[in-house]
Amino acid sequence: MKILTFKRLIGLTAIGGVAYVHKQRGGEWTVAGIKDTLRYLWSSARETMTPVKDAARGTRDRGPIVIDPPARSGLSDTPRSHSPHKDDTGRH
Repeated sequence: MKILTFKRLIGLTAIGGVAYVHKQRGGEWTVAGIKDTLRYLWSSARETMTPVKDAARGTRDRGPIVIDPPARSGLSDTPRSHSPHKDDTGRH
């Protein structure tokens, strides 16, 4: 039997994550308190994923999502020419 399989590692990570969030929220260490934390995590995940799911389906009311590329501050659009440095000896 393998001690740490991938499934067990994911399971232990999930349990640790729930315990961390539960502690941060200041919940009571009862079954009802942990259920409340799990509901909180589930609703947070659903709220986060709703815009992604809607975008994938194309059902947004405001039209398609357009993601602008990040601004290239300080970078020029012209290609650079290679110029050897003073200390470049040509050896690799």
